[in-house]
Amino acid sequence: MKQRVISAAVMIVLLVGCLLISDVSRVLLFMAVTILACHEMKNALAKLDRNVRVWSAYLIVLGAGAAVWIGLNRIGGYVFPAFMIVMLGIFSEMVITQKFTVQDVFATFGVYAYPLAPLMLVMYISIATRPTADGGSVYIWPAIFINSILPCVVSDTFALFGGKAFGKHKLAPAISPKKTVEGLICGLAMGTLSGFLAQLILVKTGLDLIPMWAVIVAAFIASVSGAIGDLAASSVKRAAGIKDYSNLIPGHGGIMDRIDSELFAIPIVYMIYAMFI
Repeated sequence: MKQRVISAAVMIVLLVGCLLISDVSRVLLFMAVTILACHEMKNALAKLDRNVRVWSAYLIVLGAGAAVWIGLNRIGGYVFPAFMIVMLGIFSEMVITQKFTVQDVFATFGVYAYPLAPLMLVMYISIATRPTADGGSVYIWPAIFINSILPCVVSDTFALFGGKAFGKHKLAPAISPKKTVEGLICGLAMGTLSGFLAQLILVKTGLDLIPMWAVIVAAFIASVSGAIGDLAASSVKRAAGIKDYSNLIPGHGGIMDRIDSELFAIPIVYMIYAMFI
């Protein structure tokens, strides 16, 4: 437990520091997280005899970072063509070398979809701004992160306690034997209610960019997305026969073990915010 607490404290300090220092530190943070997450997913799929060409994912991450240096508001215009170019390169390597199979190619594309694409979107969110009435601009990432991460944490915590206190019906025994329907209901209820706390924080910090009812809806959707993300990551681990994606973070496992819920929640909450700002 002591090791777990120390690791969590170090992660929080590193995360908050990188988020607050500058655009560059945020981009470098998410580039590192993305590379590590793709590496962990490659290793997990290797347990299923899939040869993921992970170099191509690294190339996309580096390309996205380069796009940031060229122009922060143009990152999307570089990433999606990069996907197509790298996909062409993967098929070309398969045809020319014949050292890996079609299944390996599509396993590689699977890593593009999960976790690469969601993390690339999170990187974009971390530098995105919206114009203000006085002709300036304001970052949107603090509001989106609060409105997605807080419900995920609350939902996950109360799902655990609710499952221990009331759990009788298994939610997905083949994927995560300890999770229960009752725990999920408790988690979703409290995660949704945490939207009121999120709204209070957003108002106090001047980050209330969307109506309160939308914040509550976003909290509910973040809670649902987080639960699905957790099960999705667990399903890969169960299929690969591993307990954690890696031992990178003492007491916590790997990067994918820590971001599995937020991987879906942050991009989906961003889409809700995009309807209003």
